[in-house]
Amino acid sequence: MAVPAVGSRYRRLFRRRSFQGFFLAFGLGEAGYAIYAIGVLWLAVTVSHSAVFTGLVLAVEFGIYALSFLAGPIVDRAIDLRTILLVGYPIQAALALLLGFVALEGWLTVPVLFALIVALSVVWDFTWTALNAVLPRIVPSDELFLANGLTGAVSGGNQIAGFAAGAALLLLVGSPALGMLLYGALNLAAAVASIAARAPRAPTPPSRLSDEFRDGWRYLVGTRVPPVRSIVAFSTAQGLFSAAGPLLITLLTFRSFADPARSYGVLFTAFALGGVAGSLVLGEVSPRAQAGRVLVGATIAEGLLLLVAVALAPSVALSAPVWAAVGFVDVGFYTTVVVFLQSATPTPLVGRTLSNAYLFRGSSRAVGAVLVGALAAVLAPFPLGALIGGAFVAIGVVGPAIVPAIGRLRF
Repeated sequence: MAVPAVGSRYRRLFRRRSFQGFFLAFGLGEAGYAIYAIGVLWLAVTVSHSAVFTGLVLAVEFGIYALSFLAGPIVDRAIDLRTILLVGYPIQAALALLLGFVALEGWLTVPVLFALIVALSVVWDFTWTALNAVLPRIVPSDELFLANGLTGAVSGGNQIAGFAAGAALLLLVGSPALGMLLYGALNLAAAVASIAARAPRAPTPPSRLSDEFRDGWRYLVGTRVPPVRSIVAFSTAQGLFSAAGPLLITLLTFRSFADPARSYGVLFTAFALGGVAGSLVLGEVSPRAQAGRVLVGATIAEGLLLLVAVALAPSVALSAPVWAAVGFVDVGFYTTVVVFLQSATPTPLVGRTLSNAYLFRGSSRAVGAVLVGALAAVLAPFPLGALIGGAFVAIGVVGPAIVPAIGRLRF
């Protein structure tokens, strides 16, 4: 059977007007989130001067993302997922603009920062769940790796632009406050782009919300073929330290580098650049038959690379390529998990399945962020990097031994 050229496959995707709208909205939203990500961690560490508090900020954010399982049934009931995006993005814009204004006026305190992070994260639960559920409604299952690889790569490119913009604002004004205003503007632009992103659901008989909630959990917990539970368990274990990369970049540059703000922007950008490359390679290779090896290999490789990156601090020139490599393997793990769940799940259940699965991974990431922040308060950088890197390697080696379905995963 002839294999279509890569260019023709991409063109086929972009012939769908709904994909065009989704693609643009997703890219704008991700660029905005990159500015938010680089800004909120820097706000946390500069306001508090505390590794524990900075880790706690990530924990709160990821902990609320873990609650997206509550949004899943509501999102899946939406007649058109575009509605969720047209409501979510403007609310996020308003909150981001408020955060930027408060920071510019010098009114930002720990409680205010926490309150706005909580509000933004709650709204993002609905937007994120809807974004994950859109592709299976508008793209055939055999093109999901291609579509996710493309959106991941362009999203990563927009993240690079976002990280660069956030870093530039740090250098120019010494504060990420203007970045929060830009985040708000990009959310508004994403809302406009979403107008074209029609993702209607197939006609289904009316049902109660409680029944749909149970259906989502029944599929996640009860499905053994394909091995949904095994993937969720492994993703949860890997998620315990998956926030270590961004958190280590923040803490290392703040403590160890000669020019913290500039180094922070450069290393975050390198991390995102690696993610772009990883997304493009993953989308092109589409390793459905080798998915288990991707999950295991990415976990072990990330642990080894984190150790090297920490050992090379405080050299920006030496550590930046290693952080790019960390981003390359990091994106491969979770993208493979998402594509597997999108492919394995009946389309009406996709939003619930992904958000239910993220309850476990998000909770694990929240606990891990607190743990890494607490360890950073008492350990020097190299022992901390060795501990985190060793944990990744151990998960990658022990996980498939305990759950053999991981290593054999293919779909």
